[in-house]
Amino acid sequence: MASKKTDTGTEPKKAAKKAALPRAKKAKRAEAAAFEARPEVVLPADPTPRSRASHDEVARRAYEIWLTRGGSAFENWVEAERQLDGD
Repeated sequence: MASKKTDTGTEPKKAAKKAALPRAKKAKRAEAAAFEARPEVVLPADPTPRSRASHDEVARRAYEIWLTRGGSAFENWVEAERQLDGD
């Protein structure tokens, strides 16, 4: 049976790798704890909620835009939404 050779050059590398592993786990745990400790961000409510145009209103306005200047249905739809919603 062949005997196993031990390369002494790799022994310090393995030891260093094993020694670094617990520090990495501790760092991950500390990072997770810091993430959990963050306060929840609550955004203030919009004081004046905007109403959006209905589907029929947008469709009607998109059709009017198409009658006047043509173009693609998608571009006309986006333009109609922009005009009606005031954006």
